[in-house]
Amino acid sequence: MLALLRDVMEQRDTVLSQYEAMALQVDEAVREVDEALVESQHNAKMAKETDERAECEAARANELLRELDEERRKSAARAEEMARLRHTIEYGPYERPWRVLSLAVVQIIEDAIAWVRARIPPESAFLPWFDKVVALAKAGGRFGLKSAVTFLRWAQPHAVASWGWLKREAARRMSKR
Repeated sequence: MLALLRDVMEQRDTVLSQYEAMALQVDEAVREVDEALVESQHNAKMAKETDERAECEAARANELLRELDEERRKSAARAEEMARLRHTIEYGPYERPWRVLSLAVVQIIEDAIAWVRARIPPESAFLPWFDKVVALAKAGGRFGLKSAVTFLRWAQPHAVASWGWLKREAARRMSKR
């Protein structure tokens, strides 16, 4: 019976050692499954972030393409306007060429101001000051132009009279010799 008891104890020890080995294998397998699960969750998170980033970049690319199309349209409109002005200058009536020239200069200046203003961000604190300076410059330009025209209208008769007097005086002095 003692032999039978030893055999049972050996079998029990064998079964326990096999059970411990299986428990170690199960623990290792569970750890591997947990690591694989964490890695798959991490990969899924990275894939989601990559997809979101790709969507944002695609939206930004679409926005840039829309802005590019808008700029091309504006550029084409400006080119068309310049062609129209060139045609008007070349083939238009020459009753008042200074008026056509002044309109062209005003258009160029307004386009330049619009170009500079478009480069200033809308949320910039400088933008209201820029608008005020442009308005002040326009008012000063108008005032200067009106003043110059008024002065020329006043000075024209005086200049003609002075020129007549100068011719008469030169003729009188030449006749004395």
